[in-house]
Amino acid sequence: MKISIPVLFLVGLWVTFYAQAADSSQLPATGAQTAPSQPADTKPAVAIAGQVTRALFTRQVKDLEPVDNVSVLTSDITRVTYFTEITGMAGQTITHRWEYNGKVVLEKRLEVGSSHWRAYSSKRLDPAWLGEWKASVVDVAGGTLSVNTFTYMKKTEAGATQPPLKPAQ
Repeated sequence: MKISIPVLFLVGLWVTFYAQAADSSQLPATGAQTAPSQPADTKPAVAIAGQVTRALFTRQVKDLEPVDNVSVLTSDITRVTYFTEITGMAGQTITHRWEYNGKVVLEKRLEVGSSHWRAYSSKRLDPAWLGEWKASVVDVAGGTLSVNTFTYMKKTEAGATQPPLKPAQ
């Protein structure tokens, strides 16, 4: 079977893009997941001016767009995704930093591939991890570009349901 080089290139791009979605089922108490540190002889990172044009929590990303914008989740939902849209930072690395109870539980590094880039990371939630969750977009120099929160609450016996889907903004 003969496969052309352009087809292999496109497949490689597709795999790279979809590999950006992180999924972690570690308990928050185990600490942060971080990428290996840079060697001591490298130059310090300098952030390129850019901005986060959209950042929100969603239950799902479909066709590279969030399907909803959630601020409250009930404990019958065990997965949430942090979606971001970044402009002006091509070639830089951003980090999605997830926090629960004031502790960093996940840091997912994401490469920004163009001047207009969408990236997302996901987190599996244990129904016992109730309370406020925070996710931040952090640039390579450690600066915070965006912060978002959602509340994870117990589903009541009275049949509380998830808020209806509202379109992402």
